[in-house]
Amino acid sequence: MFLATPSIWQWILPIGLGLLLGVLLATRKNYDYKKIVDLSAEDFRLNMRKGQLIDIRDEKSFGEKRINGSRNFPKSSVFANISKLRKDQPVFVYDSKDSLTIKHVSRKLIRKGFRPVYVLKGGLEKWSFSLKEE
Repeated sequence: MFLATPSIWQWILPIGLGLLLGVLLATRKNYDYKKIVDLSAEDFRLNMRKGQLIDIRDEKSFGEKRINGSRNFPKSSVFANISKLRKDQPVFVYDSKDSLTIKHVSRKLIRKGFRPVYVLKGGLEKWSFSLKEE
């Protein structure tokens, strides 16, 4: 039995899986997440007017207090409104505090072609400057 001819599937299946894996790895895009920069409140304030200022908190929190000049794209609808953002300008993003959500949104912005993305380190909790309140 050790001299029996192997089935054609014993050759085709591993070769096919290897080729499929190779194609998937070759076409995978590598994103440069180094284009996501955490800025202190002072640096954020000094540079935020050079780009688009986005608040990803919910509408209620945005209505209570916000950084003057920011637009509200709540976490749940940031990418539904992505056509309202310009890819040729930097994006300055903040949340109420540092969270996994702000990192997720920043990485997704990079994958969608927005560069660079600046994040307010510590979120609005660390913002010691004036806020617009309503």
